[in-house]
Amino acid sequence: MGVEIVRVPADWQHPEEEGELVVGAHHEPLYYIDAAEKTAFQLYENVSEGSPVSPVFTTREELAEWLEQKGWPAESIEFLLANGHAPTRVTLL
Repeated sequence: MGVEIVRVPADWQHPEEEGELVVGAHHEPLYYIDAAEKTAFQLYENVSEGSPVSPVFTTREELAEWLEQKGWPAESIEFLLANGHAPTRVTLL
């Protein structure tokens, strides 16, 4: 289980169908958008095909502030920003 930072356009809206988010539907449209247009950041869960779990932010710092407000520990925020993805649960077997 985890989350990943996805680069998106500043005006990005995750694809919907009949008012519901379509899980995983961001992959294809984002693939065809030029990298220079993907100037913003959005946090997606990647447990399934992926759906957004945050608003779109214009800077990584704004994303970090939002995560802090949501109760993320500083170490987890640093890990996420450094790696672009992070586990949300670790189970020891």
